[in-house]
Amino acid sequence: MKQILPKLKQIEKHLCFAKKAFTKNGFRHMTQYIDGLIALNKKTVKQISRASLEENHHSAISRLLTDASVKQKELECRYLSKLEYIMRRQKKILVFDDTLAEHNGKKIEETQRHFDHSNDEFITGHQFFTALIYTPLLQLPLFPQLYSKNTDSKIRMANDLINRLQEVIHIDTVLFDSWYSDKDLIKKCRTKGMRVICPIKTNRVISLVKGEWTPLKEFANTIQGTALDNYFIDDKEYKIGSYTPKLSGVAPVKMLISHEWDSKDKDWLAPFFLISTRTKDTPVEIIRTYRIRWHIETYHWDIKQHLGFAKSFVRKTQGIVRHAILVALAYAVLRLFMFSRGLNMTVGECIEHIQDTEMDGFIREIVEIEDRQERINYFEEVFIRETAKV
Repeated sequence: MKQILPKLKQIEKHLCFAKKAFTKNGFRHMTQYIDGLIALNKKTVKQISRASLEENHHSAISRLLTDASVKQKELECRYLSKLEYIMRRQKKILVFDDTLAEHNGKKIEETQRHFDHSNDEFITGHQFFTALIYTPLLQLPLFPQLYSKNTDSKIRMANDLINRLQEVIHIDTVLFDSWYSDKDLIKKCRTKGMRVICPIKTNRVISLVKGEWTPLKEFANTIQGTALDNYFIDDKEYKIGSYTPKLSGVAPVKMLISHEWDSKDKDWLAPFFLISTRTKDTPVEIIRTYRIRWHIETYHWDIKQHLGFAKSFVRKTQGIVRHAILVALAYAVLRLFMFSRGLNMTVGECIEHIQDTEMDGFIREIVEIEDRQERINYFEEVFIRETAKV
């Protein structure tokens, strides 16, 4: 049966900040698109357009992605201002990473071969630089940026993001994986007053004694088990050594050599090297804070499984980027919807809840029309006309 797209009024109120970045019709089409990403099972441009009660064909919503005038810088600025207002007086942690969206097709712009570490294979598609702002009460994404051979490097994107955020939002801590542990990026965060917690690779060199440099892997091999302390952190067992070395090109940091106990295989895992730019941090603080990075992985999973992140089927670069941004906004308004109502559920559960309640309300709206002929006419207009398109 063909789905009908109801108007998600309780969701759309969280998008009011974006009005001035669109024309009047553009804003309406943007909210319809986000409604479709949330309420429909098939989340393509064509399906969203066909399910809308206001559109006879999909050209208007399609133009939103490829041709319509959107003040993207103003949209991002207004979104960041909204985040700062909502998260005021909370300690904010910035997490960034990257993710892949598989897109095959010779006519799709900016596709490349990328190695998918989760599946240990190469795929054709797009890679996006992504970011998330975390507080204990609320986690909201920033706008994804497309990465390819024709764009800035991901390290440059991270540097630019730090500069943009500094003007609007106070960030306490930045988390990222070892791929981003660039010395200039770490220094940039430090100059902005942001703590960095990240893993480092064993090919780095460290100095514990002035003038003496040792490869990290070689140093780790000299550490005996008796030099490590036992920790139980949130029901997990660790052996941890704590040091304060200088990295090449980086001021002294707190560094952990950490082994986690694998309860399944009954053995210690390979050492993991974490640093914090606040040398007074304890091992427990560093490990607990770094675990927050997992939230961006669940964000990636949610937008791919529930919000059609990799289902755009748009060929042009601008449309691909705009789709990614609108998916991020759809995720954000779902989080804001749950936050404003005190709902404790997953994104998938929230979408099911909205689909059920909004469609129930939509049917009730038809049933409660008092005039019989008006009710019949409305039913025919909505269901008979829409079903005829299938």
